[in-house]
Amino acid sequence: MLMLALLMNRRLRTAATLAIISGLGLACGGKEDPKAGVLVVPYELGNHKDCSSLGVKVVRAELDDPMYVEEALCDSGEVRFEQVPSGGYHVRLFGIDNKGVAVMDSLQAGEVPVSVVGNGTTVVADPAIMLTAAPAHLLLRWNFGFGTCDSAGVDRFAITAWRNDGSALLLDTEVPCKLVGQGADQYRTVPDVDRQLAGDELGEVNIQPLDKNGVEMGQPSTFNFAVPGPGHNVALSVNCSQGGCKGSGTPD
Repeated sequence: MLMLALLMNRRLRTAATLAIISGLGLACGGKEDPKAGVLVVPYELGNHKDCSSLGVKVVRAELDDPMYVEEALCDSGEVRFEQVPSGGYHVRLFGIDNKGVAVMDSLQAGEVPVSVVGNGTTVVADPAIMLTAAPAHLLLRWNFGFGTCDSAGVDRFAITAWRNDGSALLLDTEVPCKLVGQGADQYRTVPDVDRQLAGDELGEVNIQPLDKNGVEMGQPSTFNFAVPGPGHNVALSVNCSQGGCKGSGTPD
């Protein structure tokens, strides 16, 4: 009788545990958050251009850099966020080509503020967000062999970027020599706050090492290359010593 009682008690505990697990599953998976809502983000490409003419396949939208990310086929004209908690957000959009490059974005006007009401309400952002051509990205790395910035006396690099025919200056900036590189290749991103590096124009770059007093060290390294296209990278390398720096003359 004792063994029978213990067996029945064990079966009852098992059944109760299964019931609790099943109930939790229904609670987690069967109901939507009542405080969440839907956000629909319409967009336009440039001056009402179609996706195929600009080579955009997918549009990716990011809320709050990027707490929430959704994508849609470009031709749909909108990106839809489901079950977003109510509150204020900032959205930015990227037009992706068939190689995965963000050739367009909405960052020309900055991140756009949007609000989600919640309670299942659908909010449509108005007006539609405009995407324009993304700038090219200029990446630079330098090497001192067994030396360093200090041992070579290089304090910073003066960088000028030009239109591919050399007729117009697109960017004039400086990068500290001690700026830490990223990843295995140790490239540094050259700042382009005002998005001046038009990908369909950029074709020449000069890199001039400077000492701590701003005096030029040696001759500048000059790079000439075919225009990279919107959103693409131009990665350049220079080898430096106390006499200055030299590059390969073409992008990597």
